[in-house]
Amino acid sequence: MKQKTFHFINLEELQCIIPNILNDDYYKNATGVLIQLHNPRFDIDEDKLVLMLTEAFPDACVSGITAANIAGEDFDISNFPVEISFTFFNHTRLIQYDFDLSGTTSYIAGREMNEYLEKISDLKCLQIFYASNSASINTFMKEFNHQKLAIFGVKAGRCITKKNTAKVYGKKVYVNGIVVVAFVSDCLKIYMDNNLGWQPIGVEMAITKTSGNSIISEIDKKPAIDIYTKYLKVEPDKYFVENVCEFPLVIEHGDLKIARVPSAYDDTGAIYLTSDVSKGDHFRLSYADKDLLHSLTCQSANELADYKPEAVYIFECGNRMRFLKRESLNEISQYDKCGVELFSAASYAELFVTKDGFGGDLNSTLVAIGLKEDPDGEDVVVLSRDYEKCDVTVKKTGREIPFIERILAFLESTSQELDEMNKELGKIAYTDRLTKVCNRWELEKEIDEYLELNRQGKPYGLLFLDIDHFKLINDNYGHDVGDITLQTVVNLVREKLDTGHALGRWGGEEFVYLVPDVDEKSLYDFAESIRKSIDEICFIPVKHLTISIGATMARPDDTLETFVKRADDAVYEAKETGRNKVVVR
Repeated sequence: MKQKTFHFINLEELQCIIPNILNDDYYKNATGVLIQLHNPRFDIDEDKLVLMLTEAFPDACVSGITAANIAGEDFDISNFPVEISFTFFNHTRLIQYDFDLSGTTSYIAGREMNEYLEKISDLKCLQIFYASNSASINTFMKEFNHQKLAIFGVKAGRCITKKNTAKVYGKKVYVNGIVVVAFVSDCLKIYMDNNLGWQPIGVEMAITKTSGNSIISEIDKKPAIDIYTKYLKVEPDKYFVENVCEFPLVIEHGDLKIARVPSAYDDTGAIYLTSDVSKGDHFRLSYADKDLLHSLTCQSANELADYKPEAVYIFECGNRMRFLKRESLNEISQYDKCGVELFSAASYAELFVTKDGFGGDLNSTLVAIGLKEDPDGEDVVVLSRDYEKCDVTVKKTGREIPFIERILAFLESTSQELDEMNKELGKIAYTDRLTKVCNRWELEKEIDEYLELNRQGKPYGLLFLDIDHFKLINDNYGHDVGDITLQTVVNLVREKLDTGHALGRWGGEEFVYLVPDVDEKSLYDFAESIRKSIDEICFIPVKHLTISIGATMARPDDTLETFVKRADDAVYEAKETGRNKVVVR
């Protein structure tokens, strides 16, 4: 494998590059050729550019994007040359697929892509360049995520001042399109690294209302835009994006920190993002220290160099470039130590998905991809680094610590203290003191959220649990024994809790259990398993105890009241017809 990278400012200069490639032995002997473009300019005829390449190299795969040039006048890259990179493979075959979304949907395109992939053996990974919204790309990839492929790529950007149209390049130029390159090989090895480096600061907040996949309407039940006025003193005006994009929202998805950057706002107080979010996501505002970013990138470059790649692709978020400005060039240049003529692109979002489905479309991130053709070693090496997990050595004693480093340390420590305090307060506010499960106020909030998800197509069931003859326990043994009995029952039921489940005390001896991803039969079977676990236990001193359970599935027209009442009516029926049973309505 060999990589060669060139730069040009007009098509005449490109015309001089083409013969050099056509006469190159690497090109003549290649099993696959990948041509990548990164275009920050406005004075290039893009259609003619792509036509020149497809005519000169008809068997090559072409992918490229317009640049995410959002640093403004401080670091305007629109006068930079176009970057073109050729990767010549010795043992890898490449297949290109273009999807023009102006004539189809991302869902249909994803289904077609899956059909293509089903017919390919030795498929190693995919590169995806796109110019579309985050909902489209996620819908597209969802249709073939069961293929368990490594995926990397970028979203096309535009100039924040010129407001040019973002475009993706493939066999043609697309305003709304997806270009996929499939790498087919039995010896291709991949190194994938994503590097965020933004530190979450301040209190944790929740997205409580969204509109579509990438618009946040409310945060903690208030207009989303209010957080910037409250915490950053930023008013919604023509400089809003410029004033807030250096403070991305950081959401933790498992072990991966994902940043989200506002790109606009509207009169309702909603904020628009360049990538997807979900209702219920929790996040914090964040900020970065340039020294820490450089330290993380240095580690990334050193480790990639040790991997000895034969080709390197660097995808950098335009927001990161805005923050670092000219220093972003130094960040990219650290990868020169890999010893190849690397390709780099500034984007609106960076795709980073592992074979296990880890990742997604990222913001404010630098993604480094290394490729080599080698029959030995791991097929895919995956790294995900942030300041908490890496050996950041920039902080040294015996020096004057920069102000920004000190203030970030202060904010980080106070954020941790606030977190601990909020967790304790949350336990008091949302937890039933006796049984330590959700109280009724928190349950009602959970039910409302589950019903909203149900309206979006996710099935949910509700169990209403009522301890049989509980009044007799209090009358015969006293309230202390009654309390212990409640705690014991809850502990038994709590053992059934799984991801996405919720359990809470509705009142007295009544409890509500919310179950996701069930149908009526599996909900009944689950309720039966709870009933049997209580029926088979000997309670001291009460000995035998039973419960009645009412079960029901959420319906699209349900309100909190109708949902709970239907389960409550089912409990009443269970008690009227003998108790110690499950009734479904």
